[in-house]
Amino acid sequence: MGEPQSISQTSVPDLIVDLLGSLSAIKELSELNAQSGNEKELISKALAVLIQNQDMERCSFFILDSEQNLINVTGLSIKEHLDGVKTACKSLKFKMGEGIIGQAAKTRSLQHSNNCHEDPRFSSTFSANNPNIPGSIISVPVIAANDLVGVLNISHPDINYFSEWHVRLLHIYKNMMGELITNHRLLQKMEDQIAVRTKRLEAALEDINRLKEHYESMSMLDELTGLYNRRYFYAQIETMLARTKRHGQPVCILVFDLDHFKKINDVYGHGLGDIVLKDVSSTVREEIRESDILVRFGGEEFVIIFTDTDSDMGQSFAERIRKKIASLSWQTKDEEIKITASIGVHCVLADAFKENYDIDSLIGYADHALYAAKASGRNKIVLFNEDHIKKGSRLSGDPMVAWKDVKKQ
Repeated sequence: MGEPQSISQTSVPDLIVDLLGSLSAIKELSELNAQSGNEKELISKALAVLIQNQDMERCSFFILDSEQNLINVTGLSIKEHLDGVKTACKSLKFKMGEGIIGQAAKTRSLQHSNNCHEDPRFSSTFSANNPNIPGSIISVPVIAANDLVGVLNISHPDINYFSEWHVRLLHIYKNMMGELITNHRLLQKMEDQIAVRTKRLEAALEDINRLKEHYESMSMLDELTGLYNRRYFYAQIETMLARTKRHGQPVCILVFDLDHFKKINDVYGHGLGDIVLKDVSSTVREEIRESDILVRFGGEEFVIIFTDTDSDMGQSFAERIRKKIASLSWQTKDEEIKITASIGVHCVLADAFKENYDIDSLIGYADHALYAAKASGRNKIVLFNEDHIKKGSRLSGDPMVAWKDVKKQ
């Protein structure tokens, strides 16, 4: 209501001061980072820039919400700005077209009142003698990409206070605020989308890792018995052997296979043969410790590594396993089926690790002992000694070379 003071009515020194203040406000607004803080904090910074560079009593901003209401999201007075302490104030809300703020939003044009006490646009909201009514007010719609963002509201206790210069500045300022808020919302939306997609990618990566671990574990397991296979054995044994050497612990290697197992397959079929292998595997697994390694090397042959175990303990473990296997039985229509195991044992004491032992030589020596157990009547335990190499075995020649050949089969 009424026109602001014209620029021609303003003195030259005042114009220079206004110009410098306006340029400072525009410069500082352009330097605000749309990525910093939340939307309310960003708007508060923009109002602080305006109020510190212009002689205004109070600035506030009304956001347009999803229900087309204008909500006072934040405000700042010159006193609050100078004192650095913001006082709590009643939040205001206007409908589209209600009051001068609602009119600015509805018409999408600047609304100016030189004397708010006599302006009918305030009568529906404030009584005429309300001390909170300012003297002068300008409400400017903030629009970006043809969308109404909200209304920038500035006021002063004096009537007829604002000049044409204020109006021109606010036209520039409200456009920059619109871009600033829009950019902030776009960045926030993009960050939200990135967060959602990142979460989905992380979930997909977890699924992939779970599948990878599953298939890796499956590739390390013998499908029939559920025991570890050769691949797992050679992936883990070097680490276990190095740890055993470091701590100076003795190690025992047991190599055993089932006596006359081929006869079970030939006479009773592979179905019963598979049951025998699974039952033997389950039985032996119950007899070892968590720190020991049990693998099915192939066919009816198995290998066990007993950690921190000397030869007496190793033979004791082997005997217990031999008896457990011998106690198993399977019933067919016509007869009861039993099976035995021959076991070769090779134990290495802590001080012997000073020599250049490796896992292939250790297993090779245990296999020589296994051959000796079979040659002496089966269902026996034989502890390796050098005579077993001199007498010969199924691994003729150097046991290290021979066992590596078997490992490739």
